[in-house]
Amino acid sequence: MRYAILLIVCLCSVTVKSEPIHIDIISDYSPDSKQAPADLATQLLLKIEHTLQGKVTLDFMPASREREWRELVRNPNACLYNKVKTPEREAMALFTAYPLMSFPANRLILKNQPNIPDTISLGTALRMGFNIGVSEGRSYGLEIDNFITANRNAFWVAEGNQSAYRLRTMLSQGKLDGIIEYSSVFINEHPSAQALNGYSFHAIEEAGLTIFGYIACAKSNEGKQAIDLLQAALQRPDLQLAIITAHTGLFFEQEEPFILRALHKAFNIQH
Repeated sequence: MRYAILLIVCLCSVTVKSEPIHIDIISDYSPDSKQAPADLATQLLLKIEHTLQGKVTLDFMPASREREWRELVRNPNACLYNKVKTPEREAMALFTAYPLMSFPANRLILKNQPNIPDTISLGTALRMGFNIGVSEGRSYGLEIDNFITANRNAFWVAEGNQSAYRLRTMLSQGKLDGIIEYSSVFINEHPSAQALNGYSFHAIEEAGLTIFGYIACAKSNEGKQAIDLLQAALQRPDLQLAIITAHTGLFFEQEEPFILRALHKAFNIQH
């Protein structure tokens, strides 16, 4: 009888252990079985799912940048990815200790505005009368976020699921003087030199050299379990190397050394 009870307990333990954790990924990415995701962050997230070998299952749920954080509070299984850490966000979500992505700092991209210095503060840009677009709910880094919050009425604020794309379109159409965006994102949409004619890219004094994107999950038991598993995957040297390798050649030649150095430091890799 004792052995029978022990066998039942063992079988139950195996069943519980083999049950995957379900994660709702709140994102503007809609999976297509016939086409791989174009952005690196989604590719790396799916690579983590594969690395965990059935311990987690990811379901993508569409949402705007503003709504995704509300969903994180409401849904105990919800996680976001490629998110900048800020004190406000850390108060409402659990973050992985290691990053998923590293980016060059955002740039101020201007159209048809000659004789502007390579580095400029946002305060100076606004005093010059530039109409600059930003996305509601997006973090551009702590210093820039603080400046936007303090001067919200001075910016054109776009809302909704495709707000960043709409801002880039508005800049191209001449409806805005400038936007705050990653230079690589904008250039990938304008691959020819002719298409970039008239645009200028300016370092922002309030920004640092690099920005990290992390995975964030709901502050719940389910979210804690998800973060523990995702962090365990990010601690694997083979996955860390894959993340670093994936960033090679992704950005401008001048910015790549800062990106790779930042990732090595974040993963505590000596090189």
